[in-house]
Amino acid sequence: MILVSACLLGHRVRYDGRHCLREDVRGLLGDEPVLALCPEVMGGLGTPRPPARFVGASFGREGADVLSGRARLVNEDGKDVSLAFARGAKLVAELCAQHGVRLALLKDRSPSCGWDPQGVNPQGGPGQGVLAALLSQMGVTVREVRSSARGER
Repeated sequence: MILVSACLLGHRVRYDGRHCLREDVRGLLGDEPVLALCPEVMGGLGTPRPPARFVGASFGREGADVLSGRARLVNEDGKDVSLAFARGAKLVAELCAQHGVRLALLKDRSPSCGWDPQGVNPQGGPGQGVLAALLSQMGVTVREVRSSARGER
């Protein structure tokens, strides 16, 4: 089974209420069963919701820093949403463990799903989202799927 960020499959769960469908992701999946989930929604955040940014995190360790309490995620209204991000990541991780997920295809530039530890994404974003950090710690292979602003609807 493969975990895929729900927004990449056309679910309108992004912070702005849109999706970022990537038709080519379906081709990467083959006949594998898929878990299409959004950790932010599972953590109790609504859609749409104010965007959140990392505060006090080291680049490439942002997600791990939030999970350990060394950093926070704060939305544009100034509200600390770290617990919701961590709760959603843990719920997704539990489902991945139950279903034997070994590969996760996650959306780039996301505070939950981003996975760019070398900082090579030309559009920027965190090196490590909260869910990406947790899955990596569990031994799940994480791959970032880049989306373009033009493709986000």
